[in-house]
Order: sequence, then structure tokens, then C-alpha cells
Amino acid sequence: MNEIIDKIILFLCCTTLFLFHISGNFFIVPVIISIVLTSLFVYYDRDKLRLIGVLFFALLCIFFPIYIVFLPLLLYDILHTRYQYVLFTVPALFLYHLFAYNSMIISFTSAFLVLAFLLKYKTNRLNTITGEYNDLRDSSAHMSLLLEEKNSDLLKNQDYEINVATLNERNRISKEIHDNIGHLLSRALLQVGALQVLTREESTGEGLSALKESLSVGMDQIRSSIHNMFDESVDLYMQIDGLVKDFTFCAITYDYDIKNPPPLPLKYSLIAITREAFANIMRHSNATKVNITLREHPAMYQLVIQDNGTIDAKTHKVLTKLMEDQGFNEGMGLRNIYDRVKSFDGNVNITLEHGFRLFLSIPKCVSTNEEVVV
Repeated sequence: MNEIIDKIILFLCCTTLFLFHISGNFFIVPVIISIVLTSLFVYYDRDKLRLIGVLFFALLCIFFPIYIVFLPLLLYDILHTRYQYVLFTVPALFLYHLFAYNSMIISFTSAFLVLAFLLKYKTNRLNTITGEYNDLRDSSAHMSLLLEEKNSDLLKNQDYEINVATLNERNRISKEIHDNIGHLLSRALLQVGALQVLTREESTGEGLSALKESLSVGMDQIRSSIHNMFDESVDLYMQIDGLVKDFTFCAITYDYDIKNPPPLPLKYSLIAITREAFANIMRHSNATKVNITLREHPAMYQLVIQDNGTIDAKTHKVLTKLMEDQGFNEGMGLRNIYDRVKSFDGNVNITLEHGFRLFLSIPKCVSTNEEVVV
């Protein structure tokens, strides 16, 4: 835009001077030629094209001396470039047609040439400053985004460390209660039972029975509290994240989107399934990238583990048999994965397109008597 404004100023100056010294029916020709050439210089941003255009117009000035008044307009585009030596064509043309120009044409054309030089310098300088300003603004915006991202990461790490410390403390407290208070209550129950056997008085026996019942209720409440506290101390995200960090076979991405943690047996099953899937990838796959996704839906939990590797013919045969009739005569730990999922009334889906993909879904509200197995 700055270049166009500069050219409009030069064009008006050159045209004004031209109209004072032209007569005849073809006075519009140099105006049209200068407009076409300077427009081409703007559209095709090539220095060689500009050089050719200026030399062509200088050649016209040899045959039509008055055309020289438009030469500053065309020289504007090659000033401050490696072809600016063409500037010397102006004095050469003045000398060639020494008696064809009056002092007014020479002085004003020279002045317009100086004006073109100054306008070009001003525009180049302005473009440089504008570019530096835009770069600085972009760098500042980029640095601001980086700082915000780092602050967000620090806050997340802080919350993560606080959560880890809280879970570890819950785990420690539950173990302390189990090892100390739980054992004391168990011993008290045994002692009360022994006293019930030895006592002969009916009133004392009734008191001991009431005491034993109270101790049993307290023992059950403590056991329930310990189990709840221990269940909360097992963080599914951190357990899977630990497996992901220990997986160094290839690059891996981890996506966790669960807000309501599943019950403890399901937590351990998902951890075990993930561990088994990672082991199978390391033993049987040549993958370079693995994706693991844990996601919660309104009615189910989903676990998806996928790699981009290829499998051998034997493994392909086993997996095909698994998908067709759930046959598990071969190894690879797939039977354990299938049994764990089916114990929660879940579904297992394995595909082989574009790598191995394990997709399992487990409904939320499922009662199970499965023992926790790690």
C-alpha cells in the first residue's frame, strides 16, 4: 500500500510536468505506457522484469525525448536494489538530447528522481520497522502463550503431587489402622470370647456378650473404613501413567478421561489388562507408536489400546480364531484379558486393520464377586 501511494504521488507530479510540455494527438500514449509498466512492476515482483521495463522505456526516450519525465516513476521500483545503477540512464539521456530539453524539464525531472529516491527509502524503512514490529509482537504473543502453558503445567503438576501425597497418606493411615487398631480389636474379641467361656455368672456373661457385640460392630466399621480408604488410595490414572512411563519400547500417547473412578476390582483389572497388552506389543509387534485411551461414558468405561505395527502369520491366525469363536488354545495372555472383561459382563473387540487394536467396554453398574487379582 505504501508503494502504491508513492507511485500515485510520482505519477501526478510527472503527468503535471508532461502536460505543460506536450502537444499533439498522441499525448496519452506515454501516460498509458507508464501506467501499464508500473502496474506490471507491482503485480510481478521481479527485479529483472523491472530492469527490462525501465530499459525499454529508456529506449523509447531516445526516440521520444519528452517521455523522460515519466522515467522517475519507473525508476522508483529498482531504487535500492542491485539494478539501481540504471539510474545513470537519466543523465545519459539528457546528454544525448542536450538541446531537446529546457531547464524546467531537467530540473523538475531531477527533482522527481530525488523524490522517488526519498520515497523509496522511506517506504523501505517503514516496511522494515513494520516487519520488526510484527515479529516482536508475534514473539511476545508466543512467549505469553508459552508462559501460560508452563504456568498451567506447574499448576497441574502441583495438583498431581498434592493428589499423590494425599493418596499415599491415606494408604499409610489405612495400613496403620489395620496393623494396630485392627489387631487390638481382634485380640480384644478373642479375650472377651475366652472370658465368656470361663465365667459362671449369668449377668457377667450377658455383659461380655454385649461387649463382644459392640467390639464386633466397631471392628466391622473400622474394616469398612479401611477398605474404603484403601480403595480411594488406588488412583487408576497414576497406575496406568506409571505403566506408560515404564514403556520404553516405542513412542506412546496416553489419554485419560474418567471423572468417576471405577470400583477397586475393575481398577485392578484395567491395570492388569494394560500391562498384558503392553507386554504383547513388546513381544509380538514391530510398532513405532502406541495409543492408549481410557474414557468414561454415561453407562460404561472404555479402554482402547492400538499400535501401528504388523503381526506375524501365527499371531494373526490366533487373533482371527479369537475374534471368530473366542478360542484360546494359544498364549499371548489374551485369555486372561477376555476372562477379566467377561467377569464384569463387558465386551472385547480386536481388529487388525492398520495395526493391532484392542477395544473393550465394561458397563458401570455390574455386581461381581471377582477377587482382586493383580
